[in-house]
Amino acid sequence: MSNNKKKNKRNGKLDAFLKLIAFVFVVITIIFYISVLKLDMLPGMYVTIFTVAVIIFTFAMVIGLVKVHKKPTMNIICFLIILLLSGVYLYVTNYTLATSDFLSNVFRTVAETEEYYVVVRKDSEYDAIEDIENEDVYLFQVVDDVKEEIDSKVTVNYKTEDSLTDLGNSLIDENIDIIFISSVQYDILDEEIKDFKDNTKILYTAKHELEVTQSEGNSGSKYSIDSGIFNVYISGIDTSGNITNVARSDANILATINTNTHEVLLTSIPRDYYVTLHSYGAKDKLTHSGIYGINETISTVEDLLDVDINYYVRVNFTTVIKLVDTLGGVDVYSDYDFTAQGYSFKKGYNHVNGTQALAFSRERHSFANGDNQRVKNQQHVIEAIIKKVLNSNTILTKYTSILDSLEGSFQTNIKQDEISSLVREQLNNMSSWKITTNSLTGTGANSPTYSMGSQLLYVMVPNSSSVTSATQKIKELLEK
Repeated sequence: MSNNKKKNKRNGKLDAFLKLIAFVFVVITIIFYISVLKLDMLPGMYVTIFTVAVIIFTFAMVIGLVKVHKKPTMNIICFLIILLLSGVYLYVTNYTLATSDFLSNVFRTVAETEEYYVVVRKDSEYDAIEDIENEDVYLFQVVDDVKEEIDSKVTVNYKTEDSLTDLGNSLIDENIDIIFISSVQYDILDEEIKDFKDNTKILYTAKHELEVTQSEGNSGSKYSIDSGIFNVYISGIDTSGNITNVARSDANILATINTNTHEVLLTSIPRDYYVTLHSYGAKDKLTHSGIYGINETISTVEDLLDVDINYYVRVNFTTVIKLVDTLGGVDVYSDYDFTAQGYSFKKGYNHVNGTQALAFSRERHSFANGDNQRVKNQQHVIEAIIKKVLNSNTILTKYTSILDSLEGSFQTNIKQDEISSLVREQLNNMSSWKITTNSLTGTGANSPTYSMGSQLLYVMVPNSSSVTSATQKIKELLEK
């Protein structure tokens, strides 16, 4: 074979290889382009610029790669740039697809559920729901449709007690044999009565579904994401299980957001705040309002602060533990030396894992200010998480892991297109935000609560001037 033929054959193979690289690059670019647009977070002007830039640059790189030049230097440069860009495009595509999947799961409509248990002593002769036919069943605050489910299985005689703790003690003391309580009440009794769960067993589980309003729920309010001024209620629920389960609202923060002035006000409310439940007109701890669903908590806080709450976000204990562990721990500031759940914290910064962060944010008995200090500690944990998440190295290396850690433990009624709207607005102006915090205060007391009956429990009686001041600050930001 002549040298010219060998050279032409070699050039032909090289041309085919370069064209294949160019084709693969175009495919990767298209996937990258579609994945970015799918998020719908770029402002209109940015979409135009992005589209034109991608088309021009892709065209230039492809021509530069496959065109025959007098010297191969240009082909080599274009080849190296294409390899680099392909890696960047695939990296970004992975991030955008992960974000899109996360958002589609988070912003789907999910109802709250509540489980009710038929409970007997562990050594009871009852082993199945059918065994309690014609027996007396004692209960405390059970909704009618759940009773109907039991009635479809067996015929029983319902008897109502006026104290949840008395109900549990009567079962353990063998004064009664069968009780019918919610899963939250079951957890509360285990806290109030030593080894309650260890000494009982569940014969039957019934489920009750609560209606959860979507973002249109507060349709009478003039505030919304579209208006740029709105309130978001953040509820940290007292559970490590399914986020859809009703639970006590352990952390309560109202975020007032004004996108026009780029200000955020975080108003923290102590979990034991003694408030009037909206739907029942009775006094109870704010944390117990979560037993009756997020709608009840929101309405109760609206009554307390005389403001409209437009949206909510619910997170559970699993969220805190998984997120902090995914971040490799966080550095949280402590105002005091104290011990909680076997962990010791010193005054100053403490590097904590997820379980430690949760223990830190839940403790109140170690402080003279009790619940007031717990609120501050929760703010310290939130601040530590935000600082770690916004660290550039964290975002680059752990972004998808962070999203995975939030999966299934985060719930909101904000719509995906509303979040996209907020992001587009931020990208349009890239303004910095001013974040301020405020906490409601009160004094400790012992009083009966609607959810526990006549038993006296620790509560925090609201400081009226604290509530008035908080309302004023919220309304001032909303009216700016």
